[in-house]
Amino acid sequence: MVRNEGGTFDPETIELMRSALDAAWASLTAKQQASVSRIVLAERILRAAARGERDVVRLRARALFSLAA
Repeated sequence: MVRNEGGTFDPETIELMRSALDAAWASLTAKQQASVSRIVLAERILRAAARGERDVVRLRARALFSLAA
């Protein structure tokens, strides 16, 4: 995996992150959506992508990790 130290992402990666965010959000129940912010999910996805993750399924999983209780 390649680290993204500069903080910029190419258009393909941005689309992957957007897809992961949309999928993560859609998988939440209405009650979960009321208690969690899309911003929190997006931040988790951004952190994973900045560390080099490019798999949309794993990005989605990282966004939802702490909600799986």
